[in-house]
Amino acid sequence: MQGKPRWLCEHANMLHIDQAVLDQVSSELQAYVYLLVDPGSGVPFYVGRGHGLRHAVHVAEALVPFEEDAGERSRKLTRIDEILAAGREPEVWILRYGLRPGEYTAVEAAAIDLLMSFPILSNGTVRPTLPLAFAEQITNARREQARGHGVTLLQSLIDEFAAPPLTTMKPLLLITLNGLEEIPAGQSIAGGRVRYSAGFKPEWLTSAVRRQSFAEIGESVSAWWRLKPDEVAAWGIEYVVAVHRGVTRALFRIVPDSWEFDTSGRNKNGDPIRYTAFQVDVVESGSLFEEIVGAYGRRVPALPPGAQNAIGYWPRRAKR
Repeated sequence: MQGKPRWLCEHANMLHIDQAVLDQVSSELQAYVYLLVDPGSGVPFYVGRGHGLRHAVHVAEALVPFEEDAGERSRKLTRIDEILAAGREPEVWILRYGLRPGEYTAVEAAAIDLLMSFPILSNGTVRPTLPLAFAEQITNARREQARGHGVTLLQSLIDEFAAPPLTTMKPLLLITLNGLEEIPAGQSIAGGRVRYSAGFKPEWLTSAVRRQSFAEIGESVSAWWRLKPDEVAAWGIEYVVAVHRGVTRALFRIVPDSWEFDTSGRNKNGDPIRYTAFQVDVVESGSLFEEIVGAYGRRVPALPPGAQNAIGYWPRRAKR
């Protein structure tokens, strides 16, 4: 087979991705290692490495490797055609990105060795094929730090950079959620509920999975913060937004009169610190949801240098 595979061209025509978005994704990726995954079986069938998106006319150019012999290319394209014939498209997973040249060669080699050495087992259970969706198969208590550049779907990165800016004038409480923290013993939150994790799960970067997990995201958003209900009321705020990596991800209505407090914490002087929690109702449709979150989220302007507070108010202005 010569030239670009048919699915690459069809994918590009379908997406109509803006060149500015591709350039942003290219800048974010830098040197990276990727997997081609069969969406039917969830099994990777190819490991490759690349630089950015080579500022190509479409995202699929990222799949053109630096070094690939004719036999390897033929096997890859045959597998792609088989997936297309089944009415599916190969998924592109970014395994690691933002790498140095020596790093991405080592990551590619390790991934190939791993996938060639161990059988991929299935117990017949149908589950979503998503990055880190089968974490329980490994007994490691943690993942090595990936500097925010861990495994992700390429489409999730594209969606992130395609997110339009947040322009609503609706007063909002913005809460930034970072990496996931497991809470094995459980933690009480407002309304007599208990949560067993807090933060933002990697799989929630995928829009379809995130929509199914709004209630769980709401548990992360709703507790425990150094937040003053009187200040929230002074801003005229009724809604809280979950933000991750500078993009709005979910919208919730703060349940009136649901505020609860915890003063068991102490600062370095031994004085009590008051932490606040509240209950929320999920908002997953309607004009307000589309205005604030929508299909791709809305990009929130970066805070000034040095500002790292997880709590923010919208529209941004001096606090009252």
